[in-house]
Amino acid sequence: MSLSGSADAIGDASGRLACLYEISRLFATFTNVEETFAPVLEIASGTLPLRSAVLIEARERDAHMFVWASEGQTAERMRAVTEHVRSAHHYLVGSSSTGPDELFERTEMPPLSPPPVADTAAGHRLIVLPLVVANRPPFGALQIEGAATLDEADLMFVNSVANQLAVALDRDRAWREEIARREHAEDELAESETRELDTDRHRLDAEATSGQFEALAAENARLYEEAKQAVRVREQILAIVSHDLRNPLSTILMTAGSLAKKGVMPEAVARIRRAADRMQRLIEDLLDFASIEIGILTIKVKPEDAGAIIRETAAGFEAALTGRGLALRTEVEPLLPPASCDRDRVLQVLSNLVGNASKATPPGGHIALGVAARGSELRFSVADDGPGISKDDVTHLFERYWRSGQAEYRGTGLGLAISRGLVVAHGGRLWVETELGHGATFFFTIPAVAGTGRATPSA
Repeated sequence: MSLSGSADAIGDASGRLACLYEISRLFATFTNVEETFAPVLEIASGTLPLRSAVLIEARERDAHMFVWASEGQTAERMRAVTEHVRSAHHYLVGSSSTGPDELFERTEMPPLSPPPVADTAAGHRLIVLPLVVANRPPFGALQIEGAATLDEADLMFVNSVANQLAVALDRDRAWREEIARREHAEDELAESETRELDTDRHRLDAEATSGQFEALAAENARLYEEAKQAVRVREQILAIVSHDLRNPLSTILMTAGSLAKKGVMPEAVARIRRAADRMQRLIEDLLDFASIEIGILTIKVKPEDAGAIIRETAAGFEAALTGRGLALRTEVEPLLPPASCDRDRVLQVLSNLVGNASKATPPGGHIALGVAARGSELRFSVADDGPGISKDDVTHLFERYWRSGQAEYRGTGLGLAISRGLVVAHGGRLWVETELGHGATFFFTIPAVAGTGRATPSA
């Protein structure tokens, strides 16, 4: 391939990556086919000119067909297109999904923008793909008719759009079913509570203690509703983070990674990848915090070299801190016993503390990383000579979602809460010693391996 051809190919890939990014944002806020998928097709047609698009969504007793045609398409041509996708749908989904008397409820959608150039050459112009997600049989089909002959790159692009569409439709179906299930359960609960209240009222009247009992019942009901709300919010957060955000984000990261492997990373793609990396870190923080909150966080404990953990953390931050005019030093006590810990989780805690220190310390400041033996524990420390923390702020420092009004940098307010949860899961504790105007030092303890003495200094 010539240099100009290679540049064109990379430009096309970058354009389609940008399209997939915009499409993933639309699917992340999916409401319904009419409002969401029409803008998706308009974005897609910017890099893949379309003559028509047909979506079939199989439902419990029938199937719904949505038809988009570009301006100028004849009725005879659209009959042929819809017959083609109907036959493909029967083949891909199978007749058992809706039965032999399957009915198609058809909706004609607003016309697509006409393709810029009319191509009359013969070739493959139709792509039909099933709509399918894990652990569920196919539940529809998407057909795209290109304005020109379609190739393998076009197939990969349409497949990425179809995968995201399938996830969005499945998420919408599951969400509606969950709402119906909860409404039904709440109706049953309300009826049950009504019956219980009637029984309780008669009993209380007989016992002449209705006032006290009703007050107690009201308090219990309030606590019960608060508990239900907390569970509902937790489930929604976990569902959004683990399912709704990760699927489109994975598509973006894989596509950006493919471009990076080719040795070419346009600035626009680099920005997309950096934004996706930040989203990935936020997702991991939310999942870690949710796991800590509901008590399902797991750690893999084994003997680890505490000094090596300190040095690995320092190496990861050295370049960034130097670039910001900050000095970093390590203080590792010699002959330390091995730590009984999950190495990755301890690195996560140290990275969070060093990251916070680097944001709080002005240029020209110093950050110190250290570890020392204290009885049967190893005490890690991260110290800075920044502005310090007020006594009022220290009382709230490890609370979830809390941020000081004096903080000059952005954050979610989850980092220290997650770090404390990780340390507690090891059987240790996390605290801070600070004086306003004189920096801060965060300490946390990790158990040493039982029955071990001092080790030889690590290299």
